[in-house]
Amino acid sequence: MEGKVKGIFQTITEVVKSPTVLTLLVGALIGGAVVGGSMMVSAESFPGGTDNGKTSRIKQLTDDLAALNYGSPSNTPDWGANWNRIATSAKWTPNGDTTPADVMVGKTFYGNNRTQQTGTKPVTGICPTQAWHDSAAGANKPDSCVFDWVTPTPTLPGDDKKDPNTGLVWSKCLLGTGGAVDFAPSTACTTYSWDNTHANNSGKTAIELCSDRGNGWRLPTQKELMQAYVDGSNYNLVTPAASHWSATEHSAAVAWYTNLSYGYTNNNSKANAYQVRCLR
Repeated sequence: MEGKVKGIFQTITEVVKSPTVLTLLVGALIGGAVVGGSMMVSAESFPGGTDNGKTSRIKQLTDDLAALNYGSPSNTPDWGANWNRIATSAKWTPNGDTTPADVMVGKTFYGNNRTQQTGTKPVTGICPTQAWHDSAAGANKPDSCVFDWVTPTPTLPGDDKKDPNTGLVWSKCLLGTGGAVDFAPSTACTTYSWDNTHANNSGKTAIELCSDRGNGWRLPTQKELMQAYVDGSNYNLVTPAASHWSATEHSAAVAWYTNLSYGYTNNNSKANAYQVRCLR
């Protein structure tokens, strides 16, 4: 009897060594998994294999990913549609340009990576400490209920600060030297007429002086200037203590201006000279 048993095991061993049998066994191990006593067939038997359409955990997973529009059936290297979708879903990262200053304070979001971030944008609301002052914007920031503006990202030539409440980026004032107009490198500023009649304008209107700077710069409206004052332009911009032309017209010959230090706004002849500050 012992000799017969040994003979049977030897025969089984020789059969298993057969290349054909090994291929079948390996294919079965890779291609399926025993779940609850039954065999589940993989959607792809190996990377680069063909989707056989059978029900499997891989197929169920990729169907769910596809329904959510996650991942892609194409990838490099090409592992087959289902593996490609799993791989690209796992490696995907957000590509948004939102920053904490764009999102309301305390709210969470994902910007350009998979790390959760928290917003810092101030909540506009009632300010119980706000005090009235007859000179400039007030003795201090708390009395005026304003906050610190931020450095814009990315930073462009001419940038002063970004108002996190509106998301608008304000420029330095414009300076004219030798007929050329550019952003002031320091506190020096030039006054210009709203129309193109003043010598400092070099034949350009105030609107054109800003648009000629490129990068989306434009002359702010009266309401944008007023909101900038409310948000704290006096404490955040360089040389705010001056009247600035707005793009808002009162009539064919008259336009509005606003002082960014104490909020005064009025209209005057377009031939008058005020400072020009752009925004984007």
